[in-house]
Amino acid sequence: MENRKSLGRRLGSFIATCGVIWAMVFVAGPWLITKSSSFKTLADFVVESEIETGEFYYTDVEIVGHADHNARSSMEYLPHGPGPETN
Repeated sequence: MENRKSLGRRLGSFIATCGVIWAMVFVAGPWLITKSSSFKTLADFVVESEIETGEFYYTDVEIVGHADHNARSSMEYLPHGPGPETN
């Protein structure tokens, strides 16, 4: 016996999920920015730096390019501690 939900129930779940995502992006997010100094500081930095948040994860933004380069360098040139002693 299959345990499948009806089309109406699946559509209802989809619409509810979209509603929750919409509320997080357009209601909870802006509310957090106005109520939290940490979020406000980050939001102000993004605006002042003219960072397009849609490009935030791409290296088209200079500051992200520097962070990517530094992270890769840290992984490629890991410190190994003291080397063997030479006498």
